[in-house]
Amino acid sequence: MLICVQNIKAQWSVDHISQARCWPGAVTAQDKIYIVGGYIGYTPGVMTKRIDIYDNTNGTWSTDSLSSQRGDVGCAYLNNKVFFAGGTTNGYGSAKEVDIYDMLTFAWRVDSLQTYQASPVPVVINNKILFAGGVATGGVGVTKTISVYDDATGLWSKDSLSLGRFGHAGAAVGNIAVFAGGYTNTTSYPTTNRVDIFNSTTGVWSTSALSQARGNISAIAFGTKIYFAGGLTNVNTGVLSNKVDIYDVNSSTWSTATLSQARRNVAVAALGDFLFFAGGEQNFSANTPSDRVDIYNVTTGLWSIDTLSAPHDAAIGASVGNKIMIAGGGSYSANTFSDVVDIFSTPGTNVITPSSVNGFFSVWPNPAKDKITIDFQENGIDGTIIIFAINGQKQIERQLYQQKTEIDISQLEKGIYFIKLINKSGVEVKRIIKE
Repeated sequence: MLICVQNIKAQWSVDHISQARCWPGAVTAQDKIYIVGGYIGYTPGVMTKRIDIYDNTNGTWSTDSLSSQRGDVGCAYLNNKVFFAGGTTNGYGSAKEVDIYDMLTFAWRVDSLQTYQASPVPVVINNKILFAGGVATGGVGVTKTISVYDDATGLWSKDSLSLGRFGHAGAAVGNIAVFAGGYTNTTSYPTTNRVDIFNSTTGVWSTSALSQARGNISAIAFGTKIYFAGGLTNVNTGVLSNKVDIYDVNSSTWSTATLSQARRNVAVAALGDFLFFAGGEQNFSANTPSDRVDIYNVTTGLWSIDTLSAPHDAAIGASVGNKIMIAGGGSYSANTFSDVVDIFSTPGTNVITPSSVNGFFSVWPNPAKDKITIDFQENGIDGTIIIFAINGQKQIERQLYQQKTEIDISQLEKGIYFIKLINKSGVEVKRIIKE
């Protein structure tokens, strides 16, 4: 399956994780993707502790294990440590343990959330991780607790959403974290449009609302915006949503877009200037999975459509280097589980940049440790430079007014980043490695 975007070819391929499962967690850390836990049986709810690890440097897979069997695990990466928090236990209970892997020492340790949280939503912001909400003790009820890990001190504290829920989604841009949607109980599954917004600089919470109440919603941050896509609007009617609510953190304003197909449990990932909204459940009553991929070009504002190799529901999305992966999934009604990984990749180390005019700036050294130099290829051209992580979260933004500009990147963690330059010549994206 090939697509061509502005003469730059990209392609899909298929791989497999070591164990078929749905509702796994996933996180990108440095140049690796961790696919964690998940369901391997629906009745009475059987989980796995398997971790599949994809190493993008050499293109190989390996495995590891959680300390216990869990699905719906909240996964996050911060300062060379990977966190696998809470989740659903065998028999549909709730967990509070946090498995923490130190990528520098290769050591594991087990810590604890502030309460039991199945399906906690993790957001990394200002050297902290907020694990928000989820299903409460014993798999009954919901919690509004936010378990906050401070990496500067290694200590945990507690905060709170304005409303207890699960099946919600969250992401952060800069110093702003946003949590949206979800179900407010575990019996009748009423949906909410509630949005909680946290300013980590001021420590102040505020609320807003989605255009439509829904649960099993998905979120991804890119640039200054957070995108909340799809979801189930009503468990009794089975009506699914094609809405994408877009929150602009800089202006504190909302806008909307539309997926080509209404569905919940959409897997999301970013690559270059593109956001991928893949798979999900397209028919709630029949539990029918979808193979649809909606692709949004954040530069042009245009949408396109592609397809996965097979329908995926309850899968995960993640990106690393020049690849995105849509992995796992399953069907409640058929009691089936998938080990398929659909991989979308661009040639070599290129990033998809359909709007770029190649060659009007260079960056060196690459790899770099402390500083990089941005060098325009002609005099007198200014512009805006944005450095963002592979998950789309903006790290540095600068206005450039001279031919050569030195930028300090010493505060960035080791890993792969993208540098986007925007000026009157167009848009160009380059890939750098922070050592």
